Amino acid sequence: MKCEAINLGKYLDKSPNIFFIFGSEVILKNHVKSRVLKTLSLRGFMEKITLNDENFKEVKSTIAANAGGSLFGSKLIIELRHGAGKIPEAISEIFNDDLNQYENISIIINSHLDKLSLVSKWAKQMEASSLVIECKKLKSFEEQIWLKKNLSFIPDNYRSDVVKLLSEMNSGNLVAQQNEIELLKLLYLDSNQDKKDLSDITNHMINSAEFSPFELEDAILQGQTRKALKIVKSLRKADSYSGPLLIWIMGKITSLASLASRDKSPQIYLKDNGVWQSKINDYLSFMKNQTKEDLELMQKSIYDLELSLKGLIKKDFWIELESLICKLGPN
Repeated sequence: MKCEAINLGKYLDKSPNIFFIFGSEVILKNHVKSRVLKTLSLRGFMEKITLNDENFKEVKSTIAANAGGSLFGSKLIIELRHGAGKIPEAISEIFNDDLNQYENISIIINSHLDKLSLVSKWAKQMEASSLVIECKKLKSFEEQIWLKKNLSFIPDNYRSDVVKLLSEMNSGNLVAQQNEIELLKLLYLDSNQDKKDLSDITNHMINSAEFSPFELEDAILQGQTRKALKIVKSLRKADSYSGPLLIWIMGKITSLASLASRDKSPQIYLKDNGVWQSKINDYLSFMKNQTKEDLELMQKSIYDLELSLKGLIKKDFWIELESLICKLGPN
């Protein structure tokens, strides 16, 4: 069988225990490998041996040595990390045998190849006996599907806004999107680690907030301090778990404004760094009301906000947030 990474879920449950992973998108390859390993663990595969290019000659002997069961009697995963050149004979030759006869052995071939032809004899044998997973660059709508799946910890009532924002900011760059996802995940986990677990946070969200967290960005950029404070008060009352996302939004505003103010062409900088065309003028107007020194101090305040949310310093997060919003308002 052959599938694309974005559709892996449709094939995993019915797949054999042999996998070939290839393609140009490293982030997807890492995600695919993690999902494959999780599936194999549910099938009882607990031990793993890794072979790299320099010791591929040991592939057949490793399979033969473990065909009757591993040293500890458990099911074994053999991972082959193909990091350079064409597929070596040591790998292609293993598909001359019926690998699926070895119920206690799973093989994962993680290849550096961007493309793979399935017309050769060994490749056809591989496709017949394994799940071949291509991890190629995603189209725009596929990126958004991928983002939505990986942002499951963000509350339903504004997950679509986060997906749209990350997709616009880092279109075609899954590495940057993954970094943003991990940052948000850490903020959500760390800020609530003594209260509820991640599923509780997601399920506990209240949908009665008068405003969306993303309206805060517009209010601040447009100098509407009173409205910005009203948004914060509304979110605090209706959705106390929105703190991490508010920190992220505040950090985005101050960081982009600070970096753009130092660039020879702020407008082009903002455009190149994912700011929507409709918001560029708002950013430019906002920057006129701030000195470079002010913006640098604000970035330190964002760090203090994060510490207060995590309970690492004795400051009230919501009071500090409101104070920062007032400082960012028009002079």
